[in-house]
Amino acid sequence: MMRGYDIIWRLARPLLPVILARRARSGKEDASRLAERFGRYDHRTDLPDAPLWIHAVSVGETVAGIALAEAIRKTGETAPILMTTNTVTAAARVAALPASLGVTHLYQPLDHPDMVAAFLHRIRPRIGMFLESDFWPKLITATAANGVPVAFVSAQLSDRAASRWKKSSAQSKAVFGAAQLVLAVDEAQAQRFVSLGAAPEAVQVSGSLKLPAAAAKPDKAFVTMLRRAAGKRRIFLAASTHAGEEETAIKAASMLGGDWLTVIAPRHPDRGGDVAALCEAAGMPGGRRSAGAEPTADDNLYIADTLGEMESLFSAADITFLGGSLMPLGGHNPVEPAAHGLAVLTGPHLFKNSAEFCALEAAGVVTLVTDAAEIADAARSICGDSEKLASIAKAGKAHAAKAGKRPANAAGLCLKLLASGT
Repeated sequence: MMRGYDIIWRLARPLLPVILARRARSGKEDASRLAERFGRYDHRTDLPDAPLWIHAVSVGETVAGIALAEAIRKTGETAPILMTTNTVTAAARVAALPASLGVTHLYQPLDHPDMVAAFLHRIRPRIGMFLESDFWPKLITATAANGVPVAFVSAQLSDRAASRWKKSSAQSKAVFGAAQLVLAVDEAQAQRFVSLGAAPEAVQVSGSLKLPAAAAKPDKAFVTMLRRAAGKRRIFLAASTHAGEEETAIKAASMLGGDWLTVIAPRHPDRGGDVAALCEAAGMPGGRRSAGAEPTADDNLYIADTLGEMESLFSAADITFLGGSLMPLGGHNPVEPAAHGLAVLTGPHLFKNSAEFCALEAAGVVTLVTDAAEIADAARSICGDSEKLASIAKAGKAHAAKAGKRPANAAGLCLKLLASGT
C-alpha cells in the first residue's frame, strides 16, 4: 500500500513546482521558501541539528504546538526545537515567538518519498511529535523507519477522516501503528486510534492542547464602561461570531429586550461595518467600538469590533454565545469563557473542539442552542438562577484549571518516550 502511495507521488513530481507556484501567487505559500517544501535547505544556515521536532499544520495546531514547546522548556530541557507547519499564517505565528524559546520553523516537506528522506537526512530529529489530525503517511512511516520515536499529541480524527482511513486498512495500520505514543483528546478518540491500527498499550487519554493562549489582562476601563452602561441589566455577549450568525444574535437581543445589554464581537473585527448595517436594518442600531462609540444606558446593543479585547469582554459578560457553531465552522474553543466562570451557549457545529464541548456540557457549563429563541430562553433561565450560575462558574473554572495542566503532562510523556529510546 505504501509503495502505491509513493508511486502516485513520483508520477505527480513534474506537476509539483507548477502547483506550488500557483499557490504562492494566491498567497497560500511563501514564494521565498518553496525549496523547503521539496526538502532543500541550502538557503537556511540556521537549522538546528538533531532537534525535538513538533509538526503542526495551521494556526490552531500551531497554538497547541507552542503550548507543548513551552511546557518542554519548563522541564529544563534545552535541546533545540524545530516546528514544521503547512500554512503561511502558522509560520508567522512561530516567527513571532521569543528567541528565548529556541524554536526554529520550517515548512513541512511534501509527502514525496525523496523529499521526506531529504528532510530526515538533514534534520535528524530525535523525536517526532505530530499535533492534532495531520497524519501524512510517508512523513510518519519514514520517521519511524529511521528509528525516530513517533508521538501523536492532542490527537483526534473527524468521523469523515476516520472513515477514509478505514477504507485503506493496510495504510492505516502502517501509519497509526508507527506511533509509540498516542495522546488522544478523549476516550472515544482513543478507541478510534486503536481501531485504526495504533497499539492499545501506546494510547492514552490526555486531552486537547488546543487551548487559548495566555491573554493580556482585561482592560479595566473598558470593563467598567460596559458594566456602567449595563447598570442593573445583564450583559449578553455574542462572541467570535461569523457571517450568518449576527442576525441570530440581533434577534436574540430583541427578544431579551430592555433588561439586557447585548454585545456582539465578530470573529473578524473588519466585519464591524457589516454587523452595524444588520443592526440598523433590524431597528436596533449599535455603536461600534472601532469608531470610538461608547455604550450608554440607553443602548440595548453594542458592537465590539476591535482586536485583542476578548479577555475584557468575557470579564464583563454574564453569559456568552460562542460563534462559529450555528454555521458549519466547527465551533471555537470554550475553555477561555469557561475559565471566566461563564455559562456558554453554542450551536450544534462543534467538530473542531468536540471533546472540550462534550466535557463542559456534561459539567453543565455548555448549553446547546439552535436559534434566537433558544438563545434568549437559555440566557434568561440560566441568569435567573443564582445557584445555577455559581455552580456553572465553579465547574467551568475547575475544567479550565485542569486543562491548563495538559501541556506539562504531554511534554513529560514525550520526553519519557525520548529517554526510553536513547
